[in-house]
This record gives sequence, C-alpha cells and structure tokens, in this order.
Amino acid sequence: MADPVISFVIERTGDLLIQKIVFLKGVRRQVERLKDDLVRMRCFLKDADQRQDEEATIRNWVSEIRAAAYDAEDIIEIFASKVELFTKDKGLVTKLTYYPLKIVNRYKMGKEIESLQMRLNDMEKSRDKYGIKNLGVGTITHGEELQRVRRLVEDKDIVGFEEKTKSLVAELLKEDKNRRVVSIVGMGGAGKTTLAKKVYNHAEVRTRFDCRAWVCVSSSYNHKETLRTIIKQLNPITNELLDMLEKMQEQDLEERLRQDLQDKRYLVVLDDVWKEVAWDCLAGAFPDVNASSRLLLTSRNREVAVHADALSKPEELKTLGEKDSWQLFLRKALVHGDNAGCPRDLEKVGREIVRRCAGLPLAITVVGGLLLGKKELKSEWEKVLNNFSTHLSRGQSGVSAILELSYADLPANLKFCFLYLGLFPEDSVISVRKLIHLWVAEGIMQKGDAENLEEAAAYDDVERLCSRNMVQVAEMTVDKRIKSCRVHDLLRELAVRKAKDENFFQIHDTRDDQISAKSRYLAVHSLPLDKNYFRSSTPSLRSLLFFNIRENISLSFKSFRKLRTLDLENVKMGYNLPKEIGEVRLLRYLNLRGTYIRRLPLSVGCLRNLQTLDIRTISVDPVKLSNFIWKLESLRHLYAYNMECDVPLKIEGLRNLQTLSRISYHDIMQNNMITLTSLQKLMILVDDKSDIDKLCMHLSEVGSLKTLRLYYSPLPQSLGGLSKLHHVTELRLSGLFLRKLPPDFPPNLSRLSLKFTGLRDDPMPVLEKLGQLSILKIKDDVYGGLYGEPQQVMIISRHGFHQLKFLELSRLFHVHEIKVEEGALPQLQCLRIRGCFYLKKLPEELKHISTLDTLELVDMREDFISGLDADLVSSVPNLRIFDLPKERMQ
Repeated sequence: MADPVISFVIERTGDLLIQKIVFLKGVRRQVERLKDDLVRMRCFLKDADQRQDEEATIRNWVSEIRAAAYDAEDIIEIFASKVELFTKDKGLVTKLTYYPLKIVNRYKMGKEIESLQMRLNDMEKSRDKYGIKNLGVGTITHGEELQRVRRLVEDKDIVGFEEKTKSLVAELLKEDKNRRVVSIVGMGGAGKTTLAKKVYNHAEVRTRFDCRAWVCVSSSYNHKETLRTIIKQLNPITNELLDMLEKMQEQDLEERLRQDLQDKRYLVVLDDVWKEVAWDCLAGAFPDVNASSRLLLTSRNREVAVHADALSKPEELKTLGEKDSWQLFLRKALVHGDNAGCPRDLEKVGREIVRRCAGLPLAITVVGGLLLGKKELKSEWEKVLNNFSTHLSRGQSGVSAILELSYADLPANLKFCFLYLGLFPEDSVISVRKLIHLWVAEGIMQKGDAENLEEAAAYDDVERLCSRNMVQVAEMTVDKRIKSCRVHDLLRELAVRKAKDENFFQIHDTRDDQISAKSRYLAVHSLPLDKNYFRSSTPSLRSLLFFNIRENISLSFKSFRKLRTLDLENVKMGYNLPKEIGEVRLLRYLNLRGTYIRRLPLSVGCLRNLQTLDIRTISVDPVKLSNFIWKLESLRHLYAYNMECDVPLKIEGLRNLQTLSRISYHDIMQNNMITLTSLQKLMILVDDKSDIDKLCMHLSEVGSLKTLRLYYSPLPQSLGGLSKLHHVTELRLSGLFLRKLPPDFPPNLSRLSLKFTGLRDDPMPVLEKLGQLSILKIKDDVYGGLYGEPQQVMIISRHGFHQLKFLELSRLFHVHEIKVEEGALPQLQCLRIRGCFYLKKLPEELKHISTLDTLELVDMREDFISGLDADLVSSVPNLRIFDLPKERMQ
C-alpha cells in the first residue's frame, strides 16, 4: 500500500508547516507550494497502487514519491529546529550574533526545496508517460478485490466450538419477544462463519423459527443485492419474482422484505459485516413485532456488533489452544484423522507447524489440507514447514489474502499504527503505555487533536485495532483499560511484509544483516557481527529500537542526528551516556530503562524536543545528572527510580510535564509546583525528615494532579495532611514500618494501594469508611507485618465499602480469616486473593453479593482450593484459579 505511509508523511509535513510557521519566515511560500505539489501527487497514488504489483516502473514512481515526501519532512523539521535554536529564548545580542547563521540556513533550505521541486516536476512528467490517472484522494477501496476472495465452506471438522455453539443457540432461543441481534466477532480466519453455520443448522434452531435466511454482506456492501438475496430465500424462486426484484428500487425491496417477515419468527444471518453503515441500511427492513425474531451477525469489528445491539454481548472467538489446534491439525493432515494419533516420526515437525499457525483455525485448515495431499513422510512435512509463509499466501483464498482484507479496511492512520507494531519481535507482549509514548513521539497522532489529547487519541487507536481484531489484548487493568497487547504471528508477518514493500522499516534479526541507507525505522533484534555497524552514517534514520539485546554496543550519535525515538532498554552500553547525545536535537523519546547508565551528560539539556525520558536503570546508585531538566520544555514523562543532583533539581515551568516519577521530597519543596500545569502523576521519595503536611499544602494547588505515590524509607514522623489534596483520586503508599494508617485521606480518593507497610491493626474499619473508594489493593504483609502473629482476623462490617468494585489482598501472611458482614461490599465486582497462605477459607457472605462477577485465586494452598464452598463457586460467574502468579492486573 502506497497510501498509508505516503499519506501520513504528507499530512505530517502539513502539520509541521502549521507548528513551525513562526520559524519559516522567508521560505513559507516555497514550503506551502511543496506541500501542495505533494498533495496533488497523492491524488494519483490510487491508480498507481492498483498497478504497481504488475509494473516495475510504476513501483519505482511510487518509491520516488515516498522519498520526496520523506525529504520534504526532513528539510522543514531540521531547518525549523535550527532557527528555533538560534532565536528562541535568546536575548537581543545573541539573536544578532546568530542572525548570519539564520540567513545562511534559510538560503540552504530554499535551495533544497528548489531541488526537491525539480524532482517533483520530473515525476509529474513520468506520471503522464506511464498513464497514471487521477482517481481522487483517499484510502483505496478494495471492494472488487475482496469479492474475489473465496469464503471457506462449512468445516465439519472444526474443534473447540462446542461450548460456544451451545451458548449461541441458547441466546437465539431465549424467551425475549423483542427482535435481538446475536453477534460473533473475531479476527479473519478465526472461524466466525463456520461457527455461525453450526448454529444456523442446529436442530433446535431450525425448528424454532418460521423462516431463515443467510446473506454474506462483505466489505463491498451492495444494499440492493443484499436485500434481493434475503428475499429469494424467503420465497419460491420463479422467473416472475426474479424479474420483479431486478426492477425494484431500494425502498421497494425494503418494503417487500418487511412484508415477507411480518408476523413471523425469523432468523437472518448477516455474515461478514464490516461497517456500521451496512447495519444501519438493513436494520429498518427487519420488523420488530414481538415475535422473538433474531439476527445472527458475524464481524471482524466488535464496534459493529455493539452498534447493532448494545444490550447483547458479542461472542468473541479467540485463537485455539494447543490441544484443540493439534486435534484440528490431525483431522486435516492425516487420512485417518485424529483417530489413530500422529505417527511418531512426524509428531515433532507436526507440532512445530501447528505452533507456527498460532491457533488460527484457517491457517491450520489450509496447511493441514496441503499435507493431506502429500505422502506421510518426514521430509515432505519438513518442506512445508520450511516454506510455511509461502504456502499460506498462495492464491486469493489463502490465509494471507483473508488477513489482508482486515488490513485493507483500516483507515490510513490505523494502517500506519498497525505497520509500526511489526517492529516488535514475534510473540512480544507490548506495553500500551510505551507504545503510546512512541506513537506520539513519531507524530503518528492526528494533529487535529490538541497536544494534551494526543495520548488519549493514541489509546483510542489501540482500542480500535483491538476492536477490529488486528491486535489482541494481553492484559487489562482493573478498570478495564488495555495494559498490554500482542499481535498474532501471522498478522505480524503481514505487517512486516507490507512495511518491507513500502521501505517503511527494517528489522535486523540476523547477525549478517546490512543496514539500508534508506531506512527510516530500524528495529534491532540481533546484533551484527560488524562492530562498526552503529558507527556508520545513517542520514535517513528516524527511529532506532533495540529489543532483547543484552550485549555491549557502541553508538556514534553523530550518525543519528535525525532520530526521533531511541529505545535502548536493557542494552549494555557502559555507565555514562555519551555527551554527543545532545546533538540529536530532534529526539523526542529516550529510553534507558534496564541499562547500567549512572550519569546523564549536561548535553541532554539541549534536547528541547524530548517528550519521554526513562532512566529507570538497574544501577544500585541514583542516576547522577546536572541541573538541566527544566530546559526540556517539551518533556511530558520523566521516569526514574532515583535521581541525584548536586543542587536542588529545578523542574518548575515544565508546562507539558504529565508524569514525574520518583523525585525527592526536598527537590519538590524547592520548586513552584503550580507552574506544572499538566502534571497528573507524581511519585515522591520521602524519609523521616519529610514533613508530609507541608508537602500536601505545597501540592494542594496543583489542580491537574490525580495520582500521588509516596515511597518512604525510613518513615516520616507523620502522614497527616493528605486531606488537603482535593484533586487527588489515586494514592499509593509503599515502604517499611508504617505501623498505622494516615489520620486522613484525600476526600475524593477512588483508588488506594498499600504495600510493604507492616500495619499492626486491621485497616478495614478505617478504609471501609472512605466513601468514594472503588479500587483497593493491600499487598505484601501489610496487616500484621513484623509486629503481628499469624492469627489475625480482617473484618469488613455491615455496609462497609459501599462503592468498592475491586479488592485485592496479596501475600498477607498473618491473616488467617476474613469476615464479611451482611450488607458489606454491595458493589463488589472482582475479588482477587493471592498468596495468603494462612487463610483457611473464603467468607460465606460472598455468595450473597449479587454484583460479584469474578473471583481470582492465585498461588493459594491446595487445601484452601479443595475446601471451596460449592454454593459460593456456583454463584460467581467467573472463577479463575492459578497455581502461580502469572496473571498481572495492576
């Protein structure tokens, strides 16, 4: 796809023109003309894209457009950055000193734009020569392509759908007289159509409904044809009917369908619905006359299902587990199916083939069918394994073609986001917070959003990709936000293949890979043998990301002056960050987490564009830095475990700063915190010399502050004064020897976490009275601590915690009993108990809490699990038991 990458870069060039206009005086008209020419060229990309697979000359033309768009972006950003350096916050004398340099750079930029303009003129002439037409601006529609992709017929060998079939049949047969929509959602190839057919042909379903119809809607939705298809299934087929349907307009067809379904209990399957608008067009043709009629809808997009019926929870198809995947594979790959098992000499290679399919039924079916036509020889199966991707992409009904439909349907900005995920290694669990920081630094977010909304827009894009089943949710937070995600292996291969076609990024995953001079984004999964690999000049590189590299490397930052993002997480690179880092002036994201860096050079203060700085290193000592943080005017997120500066660290005036992680009490008190107008999350290191009351008074006017975390060692004299923090809704206290709770809490507190505190008394009588508390986590031997005996009782009284929705009790080694009085916890939805080894049983009163949906028991003793009350277990819809604490929801 030429469209997503080039369109994105052209849009970003326009954004730069708006943002940097004040620094582009003298070349503004040239820049505007340049952008206009690029936009005009984009109008021809639709035709070029449809022809570039067949013609190498067209492919080269598209590549030239891409290079020109990249160069335009570089010219504008670098020039504006230099002029900004010369003029911003400078006195008159300094400005006059830099004025000649400013004139020289303006002249150079004018010449570069002139050269680029000539290239575009040549491209325009080539366009006429190649006969490339203007088919309009916008994302390519793939209707004709999608229709040619054959849908797989019903698969009687499918496994793992028994429970889902029962559940869906039960939904269709419910006594609800209203017309309802029951939905199945999942990624391409997950088996949605297969499951829908099993339900559609179920004996009880066939006898329940007066009439049934099935229609494939598809992405290239044709309203008239869809209506005709349904009507034909509801009436005897005659030439008269066919002639009449051909002559009918849309309104007539809708009215005819309503008449056919009126006063009947009907079931209509709408298979493969891509857009909400398709449902909106059809909905009015299905009468709701209290006859218990049903529509069964399948879609790759969860938003479509929810739009069709907000009261009906979609049935989400996940990938198959290892056992079901193996069973399906045997049924498909062996003549005797799974009856006799797999020949011993084939099992190892067979299981590796199944692993590569990553639980996707369509992939297993395609590869299994391929093996069925071959001899049952190890050498034959190994050939298929060695050419795995090739076999899955063959033909327009291959797995890759099916998955490409989902990609083709993405808007241009989501295509760009999806391609970016291909940089991460296979099977990566990707932190959504980190991903958002990277996307914002890359400028991926629409600039129509205000700067403080960019990260919200980025999170929305993660949700949209998950909703479309292009990305899988790996972990959720307790308030149902996506904490981490992953990409199915086959979809990641699609992203990598598309990105390679676009020269979008390069992945270095073998020891002998060579870096491309044209690479804009480089992900290093394996270090090269060439020691000078990262010291060579790479003028085009914008992003350099290292993954799972724990070897020593040496970087020459002079080679990477255009970098926007630099991710060195877990990389070994010595104790001191080279001072040349200050020359990478466009840098917006710098991640040093997990490195051994002990000192940041003064030159880091030159990174005026830096948005995210992560210095959570594994050094025992604090990271030493000079007093330059206040100069990082674009800084939004500063993450650290401990920082040390020779003088009080100045941070005031950082109006973009949203996250400030572990700064000392003494540094906080030396700064005017009211000037941090965007600060939302603050983590402070306090000790026995810290006055918490004064601290809270100091922070009380920071109206944007929502989250406060106090890490103490040793304990302050008092934790009083927290009630002054009216804006704070989340509080975390962590440290040793806190023997009693604070005397007061923020009045609007909704989330509280206590960790490593060693309380002497039961905290529940105090905490249960916090009227707005909805999430409570008590972790790591809080109750009893070093002072109690392992015979403590925790009591939640009648009407206690009347707003609490989530409660976690983790590793409380001194608690042997929890009592919950009648009427307590009336809103509780999830209870998690982890590693409380002396706890004998759960309180019986839990079964009377009607809102309790999930009970998680992690790393609990066997006698505790075996002694669970049967009535309690049956009363909780979701019981999750884990032998080891693998589930992490924080």
